[in-house]
Amino acid sequence: MKQLNTLALAVSLLAGSQVANALTPWTTGFNSPDVAVYTSGGAAQDKAFGQVVTTTLAAPGTLDTFSDVDPATGSVGSRWTVYYFTGNANLGAGLAGKKILLEKRSYGAAGYGVVPLLASSGAGLALEHLKIVGLKQADWEVDGVVGGKKWKKTIDASNGSKYLVKKVSDAGFLGVDPQVLLKPKTQNYPLPVNQIITGLPDAGWPLTLTKVPTTGTNAFTVVPTGGLVYGVAVTLDLYKILQAAQKKAGTLPSSVVIGSYDEGSLPNLNRNVLASLLAGKIGAWEQIKIVDKTAGNVVKSLLDPSILAAAGVVAPYKESTTGSNLTPVAVGKRNPGAAIGAVAYAKFLNYPSTSNSFAPAPTTTDNALDEDAALPIVKAPGGAADTGNLLKDWQNGTNATGYNNVIDGGNPAKRWGIAINSADRNSAVTLDGTGGDPWRYIRIDGYAPTLENVAAGVYPHWAEGAVIYRTSKPADTLWAVKTKLLKAFADDLGSPTVANAVNTTQAWGKTGIFATTADPRGFKASVPFNSSNPVVAFTHSNGGTTHADIVPVADSAATGGLAIQLK
Repeated sequence: MKQLNTLALAVSLLAGSQVANALTPWTTGFNSPDVAVYTSGGAAQDKAFGQVVTTTLAAPGTLDTFSDVDPATGSVGSRWTVYYFTGNANLGAGLAGKKILLEKRSYGAAGYGVVPLLASSGAGLALEHLKIVGLKQADWEVDGVVGGKKWKKTIDASNGSKYLVKKVSDAGFLGVDPQVLLKPKTQNYPLPVNQIITGLPDAGWPLTLTKVPTTGTNAFTVVPTGGLVYGVAVTLDLYKILQAAQKKAGTLPSSVVIGSYDEGSLPNLNRNVLASLLAGKIGAWEQIKIVDKTAGNVVKSLLDPSILAAAGVVAPYKESTTGSNLTPVAVGKRNPGAAIGAVAYAKFLNYPSTSNSFAPAPTTTDNALDEDAALPIVKAPGGAADTGNLLKDWQNGTNATGYNNVIDGGNPAKRWGIAINSADRNSAVTLDGTGGDPWRYIRIDGYAPTLENVAAGVYPHWAEGAVIYRTSKPADTLWAVKTKLLKAFADDLGSPTVANAVNTTQAWGKTGIFATTADPRGFKASVPFNSSNPVVAFTHSNGGTTHADIVPVADSAATGGLAIQLK
């Protein structure tokens, strides 16, 4: 009964019927929300964010979404999305049946879910949020089929003052615990991004915050949101090269078809190699070699003609600065304050919490001269979608992101690139390796980034997230209602029922978000693992809070008794 009661929101679609009215803000009677909540933070859980609104918060048939289009990459909703809907019946008094505007700003990443909220002693720093109230239907373009309920608009400096409004965020969403970000003078500490309207960084940005206050008049509530699986991705050509090389080295079966995308066909990199790449210690792909067990144990680099031929890949651009004609490693880390970056640095480098740990490599300046002289080339994209676009640029020899500026034969250079990201993206790739964007996930320490492998303790790259908001805000008469919505939302992100509804099935397995047995609602892990009820019996929670920078351990206090499935 305890679990059933706490999951009431997750099954709210089974509650009584609702009137299916779209809440377009230009329709008479719907043009002013009863409750408006503005949030900012990381993009790692954007997919789950939208799905939770759709499946548990919005009454059926009432949801409209409004998203920006990034003028550089064309990505929809990678910076802002507004969800406008009627509150579902199970949200209870103050929210059920009300017109609710819930906005999500991802621009600036997870750091924008903590630093701007804590600024000015908790009063907060006003940010650019997406505006929909007061705009007309003609101000938007249909996103998808005509007659749908999704709207979009390309937003830049020329129209930013029309589509953006300055407000202090009501809450922050992070794909990691906030403490791991609040490390001044490290690459984890969030830095301001340029505003769209002015082109300048947000003014008044504090640089010395070290903790989220949880007591006193400026106290914040921190609600854990369950775990999220993170991944490491490579450009398509590099994926095939790694497959071909590891087949020759005997670490992939000879039966693997180049390009295949099932779990057993994914190439593998271990944590030591990944750490070396992230720290910038491997500058050129020629430095990584194999022993070819199919050809008399001959030592070969990844650029060996036999490996290129087996992969069906042409060698990418070679630099001309050193005189050695090397093939630069291209690394995509993340901008300061991004959860995706903080988790990867903690898992692979023990950075920044361990004394004398290696730091992530410095970012290469965005110009052809510096890029051509860099070994490796390191870029810090500003979002999860931006990371995918970076890999596309490197694979295709394009420069939509502005990160790929060296010209080779009249076009931007092609690169073999590797980047950190969440593990639930690019899901259109099929088992035979066709479809989707031209980049692929790899295995880490021999295991794919699946929920089952996290639960078995064999896949290391994951962390719990958090939602943070002011515990009280006397000046806001709707604060109790707003925090009720935020708490319900955070709980949904930590619920196994909701996780199952929003998770992604990749060709190599199911991935996304999951609950942990450390959740006070008492979720129970199962052996064998049930991906439809994803509960993990490992936790980073120690001392009452989660810490992504420590090694997770088995939860000895797990409801129903601890049970770990070995692999």
